[in-house]
Amino acid sequence: MSATITPLPSRSGESEVTSERHNRTSHSLEPGPARDSFVAETATKIEGLQVAIERLMRGFEGLTDKVAALEDACALEDRWYAFHQSEKRAKENKLDETVRYCRDLKARLDRIEARDGGDFHAYSSFEAVSRKLAELERLTSERAKRKDVLRVCLLSAMFVASIAILGISFLSLSG
Repeated sequence: MSATITPLPSRSGESEVTSERHNRTSHSLEPGPARDSFVAETATKIEGLQVAIERLMRGFEGLTDKVAALEDACALEDRWYAFHQSEKRAKENKLDETVRYCRDLKARLDRIEARDGGDFHAYSSFEAVSRKLAELERLTSERAKRKDVLRVCLLSAMFVASIAILGISFLSLSG
């Protein structure tokens, strides 16, 4: 910011050449009240500028603190995002592994069903499963009864055979 003082034209009717010469030399102020007021105004403006610069510096210091806090928050958010993504990938991997495991079990069950020739897809409700379990329990109890009958028959046969052996041995001793 530069201040230039332009003198007013003289009343004495100076020529234009003289006023131009005067304009060229007016940049260097000669001692006097105009110079003192110019120096005072300039000093006041410089002090105002210094105050404004100091205020801006304090503002910049506050801004640098805020920027540092924002950078820390962004870094924390980036770490949280990375952790969240790794957790999401881990869950997806576990889910994929579980799905693969279930598909493997289903494939194995389908191979077993193909060998049995049974219709295991017909048991899609609890009632159907309950009826099938009751039927299997009845078959199991029938098998157990047959085994029990067989055991009773064998026990009876052994009892009859032992009586026959005792009878033969008693007859051979008595006779």
